[in-house]
Amino acid sequence: MPLAGGVIAWFVNESRKRSWEEYQRKEERYRELLRTSRGFYVGQEDSLLKAAFLEQIALCWLYCPDEVIRKAYVFLEAVKTGSNSTTQQRDAAFGDFVAAIRADLLSRKLVKKTSLSGKDYRHFTPTVKS
Repeated sequence: MPLAGGVIAWFVNESRKRSWEEYQRKEERYRELLRTSRGFYVGQEDSLLKAAFLEQIALCWLYCPDEVIRKAYVFLEAVKTGSNSTTQQRDAAFGDFVAAIRADLLSRKLVKKTSLSGKDYRHFTPTVKS
């Protein structure tokens, strides 16, 4: 009986350890997303930061829940070249994106299923000013 208890305790410990490591990786990735979002700030537009942000958005497909990906795409639609969005709409879209990130981190849940499919994937490219 003590052996069974030890095995169960080991599995629970390993599961918790895996969850903690995944949480730390996710937090690092989200930090990078927020850092690179500065490339979209008016007056500080930076195509290298934009490209890094877009790369991070593509990586979100590996670890983010659907809601974070959807909010990221709403933000990108608001800031893309030719968009008719107002400053308030862009700010709201970014705020919703950050709120989705925060909700994901606070939930501490691992992504186990998705309703997204390949047709939901969007490809954005940073604009380069000459």
